[in-house]
Amino acid sequence: MRGTRARVTVAFKILVHRCVPRELPTALCRMPSLTTIAATGFASTIALAVATRHPRVQSIDDALEVRAGRARALQHVLRAAHIGTLPGEPYMHPTIGAASTVLILVTRRAPLLPVLAALAAASIGAILAHHAVKLVYRRPRPAVALARGKTEPAYPSGHTTDATAVLATSAYLIVQQGIAPAIVVVPIAVALALVTGVSRVLLGWHWPTDVVGGWFTGIAVAACATGLYETLLRVS
Repeated sequence: MRGTRARVTVAFKILVHRCVPRELPTALCRMPSLTTIAATGFASTIALAVATRHPRVQSIDDALEVRAGRARALQHVLRAAHIGTLPGEPYMHPTIGAASTVLILVTRRAPLLPVLAALAAASIGAILAHHAVKLVYRRPRPAVALARGKTEPAYPSGHTTDATAVLATSAYLIVQQGIAPAIVVVPIAVALALVTGVSRVLLGWHWPTDVVGGWFTGIAVAACATGLYETLLRVS
Protein backbone atom coordinates (compact mmCIF):
# COMPACT_ATOMS: atom_id res chain seq x y z
CA MET A 1 0.00 0.00 0.00
CA ARG A 2 2.78 2.41 0.94
CA GLY A 3 4.65 1.52 -2.24
CA THR A 4 1.61 2.33 -4.34
CA ARG A 5 1.16 5.69 -2.65
CA ALA A 6 4.83 6.51 -3.19
CA ARG A 7 4.58 5.68 -6.90
CA VAL A 8 1.45 7.82 -7.26
CA THR A 9 3.16 10.71 -5.48
CA VAL A 10 6.19 10.51 -7.75
CA ALA A 11 3.98 10.32 -10.85
CA PHE A 12 2.00 13.37 -9.68
CA LYS A 13 5.18 15.39 -9.09
CA ILE A 14 6.44 14.53 -12.58
CA LEU A 15 3.10 15.51 -14.09
CA VAL A 16 3.06 18.85 -12.26
CA HIS A 17 6.68 19.55 -13.19
CA ARG A 18 6.00 18.93 -16.88
CA CYS A 19 2.55 20.44 -17.25
CA VAL A 20 2.30 23.37 -14.86
CA PRO A 21 4.06 26.55 -16.04
CA ARG A 22 6.78 27.76 -13.73
CA GLU A 23 5.27 31.27 -13.82
CA LEU A 24 1.99 30.07 -12.26
CA PRO A 25 3.06 30.21 -8.58
CA THR A 26 4.47 33.70 -9.12
CA ALA A 27 1.27 34.84 -10.83
CA LEU A 28 -0.84 33.48 -8.00
CA CYS A 29 1.31 35.28 -5.44
CA ARG A 30 0.70 38.56 -7.23
CA MET A 31 -3.04 38.41 -6.72
CA PRO A 32 -4.97 40.62 -6.39
CA SER A 33 -4.09 42.24 -9.70
CA LEU A 34 -2.81 45.78 -10.02
CA THR A 35 -6.04 46.69 -11.80
CA THR A 36 -8.06 45.48 -8.82
CA ILE A 37 -5.87 47.43 -6.39
CA ALA A 38 -6.19 50.61 -8.47
CA ALA A 39 -9.96 50.29 -8.82
CA THR A 40 -10.38 49.54 -5.11
CA GLY A 41 -8.18 52.48 -4.14
CA PHE A 42 -10.03 55.01 -6.27
CA ALA A 43 -13.41 53.62 -5.20
CA SER A 44 -12.36 53.90 -1.55
CA THR A 45 -11.30 57.51 -2.13
CA ILE A 46 -14.73 58.37 -3.52
CA ALA A 47 -16.60 56.43 -0.83
CA LEU A 48 -14.68 58.14 1.96
CA ALA A 49 -15.28 61.54 0.36
CA VAL A 50 -19.01 60.87 0.54
CA ALA A 51 -18.70 59.63 4.12
CA THR A 52 -16.93 62.80 5.27
CA ARG A 53 -20.12 64.74 4.58
CA HIS A 54 -21.88 62.79 7.33
CA PRO A 55 -22.00 64.58 10.71
CA ARG A 56 -20.78 61.51 12.61
CA VAL A 57 -17.66 61.23 10.48
CA GLN A 58 -17.00 64.94 10.85
CA SER A 59 -17.43 64.64 14.61
CA ILE A 60 -14.67 62.01 14.65
CA ASP A 61 -12.45 64.35 12.66
CA ASP A 62 -13.27 67.18 15.09
CA ALA A 63 -12.35 65.05 18.11
CA LEU A 64 -9.06 63.95 16.57
CA GLU A 65 -8.26 67.53 15.58
CA VAL A 66 -8.68 68.60 19.21
CA ARG A 67 -6.17 65.93 20.27
CA ALA A 68 -3.82 66.95 17.49
CA GLY A 69 -4.08 70.56 18.68
CA ARG A 70 -2.91 69.54 22.14
CA ALA A 71 0.04 67.66 20.67
CA ARG A 72 0.75 70.62 18.38
CA ALA A 73 1.44 72.75 21.44
CA LEU A 74 4.49 70.62 22.23
CA GLN A 75 7.57 71.93 20.44
CA HIS A 76 9.26 68.55 20.00
CA VAL A 77 6.10 67.13 18.40
CA LEU A 78 5.88 70.12 16.07
CA ARG A 79 9.53 69.76 15.05
CA ALA A 80 9.06 66.04 14.39
CA ALA A 81 5.94 66.77 12.31
CA HIS A 82 7.84 69.26 10.15
CA ILE A 83 10.41 66.55 9.42
CA GLY A 84 7.77 63.87 8.90
CA THR A 85 5.96 65.88 6.25
CA LEU A 86 9.05 66.15 4.00
CA PRO A 87 8.38 63.09 1.74
CA GLY A 88 5.22 64.79 0.49
CA GLU A 89 6.78 68.17 -0.27
CA PRO A 90 6.65 69.24 -3.95
CA TYR A 91 10.43 69.09 -4.26
CA MET A 92 10.89 65.87 -2.29
CA HIS A 93 8.66 63.20 -3.84
CA PRO A 94 10.17 63.81 -7.32
CA THR A 95 13.60 63.59 -5.65
CA ILE A 96 12.67 60.24 -4.11
CA GLY A 97 11.54 59.03 -7.52
CA ALA A 98 14.75 60.23 -9.17
CA ALA A 99 16.89 58.60 -6.49
CA SER A 100 15.02 55.31 -6.91
CA THR A 101 15.51 55.49 -10.68
CA VAL A 102 19.26 56.00 -10.33
CA LEU A 103 19.51 53.19 -7.77
CA ILE A 104 17.71 50.73 -10.03
CA LEU A 105 19.57 51.69 -13.19
CA VAL A 106 22.99 51.62 -11.55
CA THR A 107 22.64 48.42 -9.55
CA ARG A 108 20.64 46.34 -12.02
CA ARG A 109 21.04 48.12 -15.36
CA ALA A 110 17.31 47.77 -15.89
CA PRO A 111 15.62 49.17 -19.03
CA LEU A 112 15.40 52.95 -18.67
CA LEU A 113 11.96 53.63 -20.15
CA PRO A 114 9.82 51.34 -17.92
CA VAL A 115 11.49 52.53 -14.71
CA LEU A 116 11.47 56.21 -15.63
CA ALA A 117 7.89 56.10 -16.91
CA ALA A 118 6.59 54.35 -13.79
CA LEU A 119 8.13 56.77 -11.31
CA ALA A 120 7.19 59.82 -13.40
CA ALA A 121 3.64 58.48 -13.64
CA ALA A 122 3.54 57.99 -9.86
CA SER A 123 4.66 61.55 -9.12
CA ILE A 124 2.66 63.36 -11.80
CA GLY A 125 -0.31 61.01 -11.55
CA ALA A 126 -0.61 61.62 -7.81
CA ILE A 127 -0.70 65.38 -8.33
CA LEU A 128 -3.34 65.09 -11.03
CA ALA A 129 -5.41 62.61 -9.01
CA HIS A 130 -5.72 64.61 -5.81
CA HIS A 131 -6.35 67.85 -7.69
CA ALA A 132 -9.07 66.13 -9.72
CA VAL A 133 -10.87 65.09 -6.53
CA LYS A 134 -10.49 68.57 -5.03
CA LEU A 135 -11.96 70.08 -8.18
CA VAL A 136 -15.19 68.18 -7.51
CA TYR A 137 -15.22 68.02 -3.70
CA ARG A 138 -14.29 71.35 -2.13
CA ARG A 139 -14.04 70.34 1.52
CA PRO A 140 -13.01 73.16 3.88
CA ARG A 141 -9.74 72.87 5.79
CA PRO A 142 -9.47 72.75 9.60
CA ALA A 143 -9.72 76.10 11.38
CA VAL A 144 -5.95 76.21 11.96
CA ALA A 145 -5.21 75.95 8.24
CA LEU A 146 -7.91 78.48 7.35
CA ALA A 147 -6.45 80.94 9.84
CA ARG A 148 -3.13 80.63 7.99
CA GLY A 149 -4.86 81.52 4.73
CA LYS A 150 -4.93 78.01 3.27
CA THR A 151 -8.14 77.89 1.26
CA GLU A 152 -7.36 75.02 -1.14
CA PRO A 153 -9.84 72.14 -0.66
CA ALA A 154 -8.75 69.66 1.99
CA TYR A 155 -9.69 66.25 0.60
CA PRO A 156 -7.60 64.26 -0.10
CA SER A 157 -4.26 65.30 1.40
CA GLY A 158 -1.94 66.13 -1.48
CA HIS A 159 1.26 65.55 0.48
CA THR A 160 0.02 62.13 1.60
CA THR A 161 -1.12 61.17 -1.90
CA ASP A 162 2.17 62.22 -3.52
CA ALA A 163 4.39 60.54 -0.93
CA THR A 164 2.37 57.30 -0.87
CA ALA A 165 2.31 56.97 -4.66
CA VAL A 166 6.04 57.51 -5.14
CA LEU A 167 7.11 55.46 -2.11
CA ALA A 168 4.88 52.51 -3.05
CA THR A 169 6.02 52.56 -6.67
CA SER A 170 9.67 52.82 -5.65
CA ALA A 171 9.27 49.93 -3.24
CA TYR A 172 7.65 47.76 -5.92
CA LEU A 173 10.43 48.42 -8.43
CA ILE A 174 13.24 47.90 -5.93
CA VAL A 175 11.79 44.57 -4.81
CA GLN A 176 10.94 43.50 -8.36
CA GLN A 177 14.51 44.17 -9.46
CA GLY A 178 15.89 42.15 -6.55
CA ILE A 179 17.84 45.04 -5.07
CA ALA A 180 16.44 44.49 -1.57
CA PRO A 181 13.90 42.06 -0.07
CA ALA A 182 10.30 43.07 0.49
CA ILE A 183 10.65 42.46 4.22
CA VAL A 184 13.07 45.41 4.33
CA VAL A 185 11.72 47.75 1.65
CA VAL A 186 7.97 47.55 2.31
CA PRO A 187 8.08 48.47 6.04
CA ILE A 188 10.26 51.49 5.25
CA ALA A 189 7.90 52.71 2.53
CA VAL A 190 4.83 52.12 4.72
CA ALA A 191 6.42 53.90 7.69
CA LEU A 192 7.34 56.97 5.62
CA ALA A 193 3.86 57.16 4.09
CA LEU A 194 2.23 56.83 7.51
CA VAL A 195 4.47 59.47 9.08
CA THR A 196 3.79 61.86 6.20
CA GLY A 197 0.05 61.49 6.68
CA VAL A 198 0.07 61.85 10.45
CA SER A 199 2.30 64.92 10.20
CA ARG A 200 -0.29 66.69 8.06
CA VAL A 201 -2.83 66.34 10.87
CA LEU A 202 -0.37 67.34 13.58
CA LEU A 203 0.58 70.45 11.63
CA GLY A 204 -3.09 71.40 11.32
CA TRP A 205 -3.27 71.34 7.53
CA HIS A 206 -5.71 68.44 7.18
CA TRP A 207 -8.49 66.44 8.80
CA PRO A 208 -7.58 62.81 9.58
CA THR A 209 -9.96 61.52 6.90
CA ASP A 210 -8.16 63.73 4.34
CA VAL A 211 -5.03 61.74 5.12
CA VAL A 212 -6.79 58.38 4.82
CA GLY A 213 -8.16 59.52 1.47
CA GLY A 214 -4.61 60.43 0.48
CA TRP A 215 -3.40 56.93 1.31
CA PHE A 216 -6.20 55.40 -0.77
CA THR A 217 -5.49 57.69 -3.72
CA GLY A 218 -1.73 57.19 -3.49
CA ILE A 219 -2.05 53.41 -3.49
CA ALA A 220 -4.37 53.55 -6.50
CA VAL A 221 -1.95 55.76 -8.42
CA ALA A 222 0.97 53.48 -7.49
CA ALA A 223 -0.94 50.47 -8.82
CA CYS A 224 -1.47 52.30 -12.13
CA ALA A 225 2.20 53.30 -12.27
CA THR A 226 3.47 49.79 -11.58
CA GLY A 227 1.00 48.44 -14.11
CA LEU A 228 2.54 50.80 -16.67
CA TYR A 229 5.97 49.50 -15.69
CA GLU A 230 4.96 45.87 -16.18
CA THR A 231 3.40 46.67 -19.57
CA LEU A 232 6.47 48.54 -20.85
CA LEU A 233 8.75 45.84 -19.49
CA ARG A 234 6.94 43.20 -21.53
CA VAL A 235 7.13 45.15 -24.78
CA SER A 236 10.67 46.48 -24.37
